[in-house]
Amino acid sequence: MNTAIIKFNVLILLIFSLLACGNVKDEKMGLDERLAEYGYRPGENITQLQSYRITDWTYLDSQHLMFSNGISEHYLISLKNRCSGLSSTDTVLFETRNNVLTKFDEVIVPASGVPTHCSIESISRLTPAE
Repeated sequence: MNTAIIKFNVLILLIFSLLACGNVKDEKMGLDERLAEYGYRPGENITQLQSYRITDWTYLDSQHLMFSNGISEHYLISLKNRCSGLSSTDTVLFETRNNVLTKFDEVIVPASGVPTHCSIESISRLTPAE
């Protein structure tokens, strides 16, 4: 009986080790490569996005996410620092002023307890990769 428990625990440990290795590989992939996987490349930086409406967003890495505004425009948000919890959340919030998203605003990752506030460094329009 103890042997079966030990084998099961070793199997679980191996599974978690493989999952961790997969995440490390993803974190080492460059931003341009990640965007290319989705069919985009970085475009021009923009200072603000008026009346934005986010229809979906995608985690790219701990400092980048992309989103669509519902009218076939896609944007890249670069954060000043790593944003903990970004990879494991289904929801992000934006703290803005006057419904205008700028590089002075924040991405908020809701969490049980205290939410994480992550400052935006830049916003870029994404263009389709050719």
